[in-house]
Amino acid sequence: MKNLLYNILILVSLALMVVGIQSCSDELPDVGDVEVSFSATIPVSTMRSFGTAEKINTLVVGVFRKSVSDEHTDNVNYNEIYRKSFPIDGCSADVQLTLPQNQTYSFVFWAYDCNLNVYNIDDMTAIKMEFGKEVNGIYPSVSIQQMESMDAFYATIEDFAIAGNRNYSVELVRPLAQVNVGTAGTPMRASFTAKLAPNTFHPFTNTVSGSTNLNWTFSETTAETFWADNKQYNYLAMCYLFAPVTSTTIATELSLTNGVNSKTVEFPQVEIGANQRSNIAGSFTEME
Repeated sequence: MKNLLYNILILVSLALMVVGIQSCSDELPDVGDVEVSFSATIPVSTMRSFGTAEKINTLVVGVFRKSVSDEHTDNVNYNEIYRKSFPIDGCSADVQLTLPQNQTYSFVFWAYDCNLNVYNIDDMTAIKMEFGKEVNGIYPSVSIQQMESMDAFYATIEDFAIAGNRNYSVELVRPLAQVNVGTAGTPMRASFTAKLAPNTFHPFTNTVSGSTNLNWTFSETTAETFWADNKQYNYLAMCYLFAPVTSTTIATELSLTNGVNSKTVEFPQVEIGANQRSNIAGSFTEME
């Protein structure tokens, strides 16, 4: 009798364990991969001689998971788990990602010209400008047309919950200031220096950091012009610089030569702001 009762108790315990296991199994979420699509666009003004984004050919999308580094602070770490590149057709790109649903992600979208080593995007939370730095005592020699390859656009999406196959729209903006330098006189060979300029952009916070001298020597003159204060000027130099949303000022310097004479002009306070155009214009090529 005792053995019978003991066996019954064992069977009841096993049945309860099976029910418990089944109950826990029912609480697991149904996680599966889904296709998430983004239609990424670059709004471009056609009113500029430069700035039409025609050199931009690649969109890189970084996928991140967020974590708080210290529960007693607001410090947030962005851990990249995946990235993928997409071609840009005109001013748009179709982005398709396969991601587990019922998860939350953050994204960085970075559109640029991948044919020129302008930006270091190894860390997409801190994108660095490499073009314009001194390398072995030499600054890069370029044409003004080549400088258009410095143009770039970005967007971020944070705390994005993946739930089912869907398509979303995202519009990118320029984190750069365009600086144009022109003369009312005859164009001549020039080099341009941005002193102690920001050289790092942080997409998730939309801020800039760093301080370095960037210089470009323009190998030839151009027939391109721009307008400032209702007057047309011949291009001497042009560049893009990382700039904050709220404008700041930097010092710049222009060096000119006509093959015989040369001179340097300093501009101690040039205002730069993200997606803003700054013009430096005058009769700079008049030699004494």
